[in-house]
Amino acid sequence: MRPRRLKLEELLKILVEEHEVVRGRLTRLHTLLERDKHAEAAEELKGFKPYLDQHIIDEEATVLKLLIDSLGREGATRAIQVFQEHREIHQLISEMQAIAETAPERLAEMKSRLAEILERHFRAEETEVFPWALKLYKDKGG
Repeated sequence: MRPRRLKLEELLKILVEEHEVVRGRLTRLHTLLERDKHAEAAEELKGFKPYLDQHIIDEEATVLKLLIDSLGREGATRAIQVFQEHREIHQLISEMQAIAETAPERLAEMKSRLAEILERHFRAEETEVFPWALKLYKDKGG
């Protein structure tokens, strides 16, 4: 997968829209788990990872790169911290996929943790990192 080649304003709009899609997937996952539809919940989980892969590639290769190129690693520390959560998100989804069929009773607890991490992560991106990157981009004449 490669980063999408879009102007930053357009990419950021798409990334925020994708956050909404992921929130919808979490809601569906929650509903399936409440109804003890574990096989369907496992299928829903399979849809998360490939979807998030492109999203994360775009964020790191475009947004984070802009911040690091403009401010250096030290100046972009907050964005680096936010984007380091991508590993935790991937790991948790992988763990959930692994136990979906062997220990489905644990999925509800893990789903709550995933929802909490994703909401915190999305909020940081949408209120801090994305506006920061957009301001730098515009300041550079982008």
